[in-house]
Amino acid sequence: MFSEIGSGMRLFLLQLPALIGVLIGALATYITTTVQERSRWRRQQAARWDERRIAAYTDYAHAVKRVISVAVRLAAKRGVYEDDFWFGGEITEADLLMAEEERTTRWEAVLMLGDDAVVAAARQWHDVAFRLMRLALGQTSDLTWNEAVRATGQARGRFYTAARRDLGVKFDESSAPYEWQMSKWLTERPEDRKTAVASDPVV
Repeated sequence: MFSEIGSGMRLFLLQLPALIGVLIGALATYITTTVQERSRWRRQQAARWDERRIAAYTDYAHAVKRVISVAVRLAAKRGVYEDDFWFGGEITEADLLMAEEERTTRWEAVLMLGDDAVVAAARQWHDVAFRLMRLALGQTSDLTWNEAVRATGQARGRFYTAARRDLGVKFDESSAPYEWQMSKWLTERPEDRKTAVASDPVV
């Protein structure tokens, strides 16, 4: 009997390295599969949240642009500046209030999904847009109309810069394109100044 036990033990010991190899292989396969699945899940989650952030940032930008657009139409109506670009119907204070309500609704998604830099830039953008609103409504502001227009263009550029950085999008950090788009709402436009200088008689 003892000889049979000894023979069985020797056989087991001979097979033990192979059994250990099988166990190690199975464990390695399990770990590799688990790591790959977790990595795939994280990539999917990251892509999903990126999509939601893009939607939140885009919707918010559209809402702020709407507030600004209505504000400048009201300002033109009050004679703050001469509007040569408006071809729509009548704009009222109620339209501005509706646009601002939409902005506050969209703001919540930015607060929930945006990183600190995006939230700060978004807040700065709507802060200066609020100054445009006050001026458009005939209220006082710490900025003149031209200062508010320029500040709004700069803040818009900072918001897009922060959003692109958060999303990992390559970009040019210059805010010049945003300021140029806003320049059409200045009471004195750069092109007007050039025309006036060119028309001055030489003495």
